[in-house]
Amino acid sequence: MSETETTFKTKTGRNITFYNLEEKECPRCLTRFFPKHPRTVYCKSEECKKKGYRVQPSKNRKVPSMLPIKTCNICEKEFRPRDRSNKGICGDIECRYKNRLKINRENKARNKRKPKYHKHHIKQYGLTLEQYTAMVEYQDHKCKICGTHETDNALDKTGNPKRLSIDHDHETGQIRGLLCNPCNTALGSFKDNVESLQRAILYLEGSKNSTVYMPENSYIKKKSHEKNSE
Repeated sequence: MSETETTFKTKTGRNITFYNLEEKECPRCLTRFFPKHPRTVYCKSEECKKKGYRVQPSKNRKVPSMLPIKTCNICEKEFRPRDRSNKGICGDIECRYKNRLKINRENKARNKRKPKYHKHHIKQYGLTLEQYTAMVEYQDHKCKICGTHETDNALDKTGNPKRLSIDHDHETGQIRGLLCNPCNTALGSFKDNVESLQRAILYLEGSKNSTVYMPENSYIKKKSHEKNSE
């Protein structure tokens, strides 16, 4: 019995010889053909290529000419989407950028929540979560010094307001109250020194109407004058 020899040329130009390959039927165009490789599935004739272009195997994509025309949600211009998953945004870079900003704003508003109360933050002061919550409610959710509400406190890395800080005496460990972030930082900068705080108050009160040094032309003086005129 004579063997049938078939030579297959690879992309690198190498020739591979196969023997006794059987005739196949193309599942796309139903044409009988003689393959050059055992793993060949389609005949790749002109008619076969045209059918392969009209009917693509992917479930989420279609030929652009087959998808219905949509109206862009940003610029309100009509366009033909390239994919079925398109949410109504055309290919213009400005529209895509504005849509991304809109999504970011929606995600930020959805993720905005009340200040976090982590147990490991409160436990180091000898408090329980229930005791801390009771202190917050006793202070009406406000700083004990300036009266800033906890929702107006400084923001954390995620853009949410921080919890009210637990202020305590560093010598005795006595908890004095709950403060906002700026007030807690200010007390820490003064190292809880009452004399320094009193001198700072006298300094602010005494220098308010001081005329020792008054710059004639300065940005600060102009802004102060504009603020007083309002």
